[in-house]
This record gives sequence, structure tokens and C-alpha cells, in this order.
Amino acid sequence: MSANTSNWEHQLTNLAFEGLALEEPQQMVADYDALLQAYEHCSAITYENSRTFHLASGLLPPARRDAARVLYAFCRVSDDLVDRPSGDPLVKLNVWQKITTGVAPSGGNQVALAWADVRSNYGIPLNYARQLLDGIRQDLSQKRYRDFEDLAAYAYKVASTVGLMSMHIIGYRSSDAVPYAVKMGVALQMTNILRDVAEDWQAG
Repeated sequence: MSANTSNWEHQLTNLAFEGLALEEPQQMVADYDALLQAYEHCSAITYENSRTFHLASGLLPPARRDAARVLYAFCRVSDDLVDRPSGDPLVKLNVWQKITTGVAPSGGNQVALAWADVRSNYGIPLNYARQLLDGIRQDLSQKRYRDFEDLAAYAYKVASTVGLMSMHIIGYRSSDAVPYAVKMGVALQMTNILRDVAEDWQAG
């Protein structure tokens, strides 16, 4: 059992370090009033969907608090494209990825605008956002996992990546924090899966 655990931890930690190494410095210029409204919109999404997170993020310094709520809104909107679909979720997810992984998001989407600003300000590696969206996309085609290692790889995509992005907002002293973010994300996602076993089973 310890060998298997070491194997999945090693693989996912390597994946996280690869994402960290692929950091892409980006500069974004946007209208101040538009950005302010975009940040307020993200804060409203956070409050509406998770008052607990909204409250907890309020303990951060104002700039980091606002950035954390933007990250939450980005993740919430991304997840809802699959969990609460309207139209073709795959098409919408592909479009969403296109507008949220560019320097200057198109289409006037407020979450995409604020997210681009946060990525630029905090140097969040774009590869982590891509990995998250790949995991969400996986929900459209895969319902079963062969073993814990496969499930852990999925948990990394949809949960560990969020912790890895959060690290850049909250701050961390060294890359020694990376493996902890990976394992915490897997643990939280496994807990989430166990909590929703009955509901997910009924949904197929």
C-alpha cells in the first residue's frame, strides 16, 4: 500500500512542479471601472454560492481577499458549465477555456476579466487553470475509475490545482509547499466524493 501511495504522490507532485515551471508572466491593461465592477461581481458570486468561503476569505488582506474570491468565481463558473449545463457543455467549456486563458479576455465576461487581472497580478501559472478545466471536462466522459491512483489523478485536476493557484494569492515561502497542496487537494476531493456517494449514485 505504501508503494502505491508513494507512486501516486510522486506522479502528481511532478505534475504540479511542471505546472509551476511553466509560469507565463502576463501583463494586462484594463479599464479601472470595468475591473472594479468585475471584482464586485466575483465577490457576489462567492457570497451567493459559499458564504463560508466568503467569510473566511474576508480574513485576508483586502487585495488578496478580492483575488481569492475571483479565483472562487472562476472555479464556480467553470464547474457549473458541466454540473448545471444549458446547451452543449463541452462546447461551452471549450469557449470558456479560450476566453479565460488569454491575456485580454473577449466577450465582456466579468469573471474572465477579473480572473485575467488576478493571474497577471499574482503570477498564477496558466497551466494550473488548464489542468483544472481538463478535470472538469473529464466529468463529461468518465464516470468510473479503475483504482485509487486513477481517482487521485482526477482529484489533482479538480482540487489540487485550486490549492496550487491559491498558494500564489495567499503567499508561500518556498516550493516545499507544493506537495502539501497536492495532497490536501486530493484529501478534500476524496472527502467531497464520499459525502456525495448517494447523490452521485442516483445520478448515474
